[in-house]
Amino acid sequence: MKLKIRKAFGRVSLWLMLNVLVFAGLLGIDLSRLPKPSWWEDVVPLATSMLAGGLVSFFFYWLVVYEPERRKRHIIKRNLSKMYARIKEEILYNVVFASRKGGRVDLVASPDIIKSLLTVEGFKAAFSDGREADEGFYAFENQMSDDTPEFREIVLNLELLAKQIEFILHNYTMDDEHLFDFFKGLELLLLRLRHSSPGYDESKPLCSFIYQLFSGWSQIEGYLGYSVVDKMIEDI
Repeated sequence: MKLKIRKAFGRVSLWLMLNVLVFAGLLGIDLSRLPKPSWWEDVVPLATSMLAGGLVSFFFYWLVVYEPERRKRHIIKRNLSKMYARIKEEILYNVVFASRKGGRVDLVASPDIIKSLLTVEGFKAAFSDGREADEGFYAFENQMSDDTPEFREIVLNLELLAKQIEFILHNYTMDDEHLFDFFKGLELLLLRLRHSSPGYDESKPLCSFIYQLFSGWSQIEGYLGYSVVDKMIEDI
């Protein structure tokens, strides 16, 4: 929809430019002392009237179609960005709480630490290393083997994120097939994760998604240096 609107606006803008140039040209010639053909007095009033109508039509198109659609898209995207940031932060708090229960006494849920962990560099530095059960990301994963409050909160937030993605897919038409496929795939993944159950093996898909989300890890390309979900939301 965004691409279609831009293309349509681009075509309309071209006609507007031609309209203005012709209109200004006719007025300039009409006001000048240049000799004019015999048909000039009959044709020019009709032409200028039509051209003025074109200018009025463009104004109404901009006012009624283009500007409301632009505002709607801006509001939807901004709302998704805010809701996603809020959900992501809430998940991260529960990751930290669960990790502390698992033995990560070095982690605290202070505003500065959370702000650092929300960056892929900060999260990777804090969770990518570790060999023992109470180190790195293992401390968190081991807590997902039981039906802990953190486990339930994370699953709930993933469900909320799935609803946000569902809203976008129904109200924000995407002409980019790759972008649409990504969000549709993300929605289906989140719906599957919504039915996650605690357990060593059962929680692995959930833990894997969380690690990829925060660290920028890709099973195909390794560490990307950015979160794919964050980037795709920016690209909408």
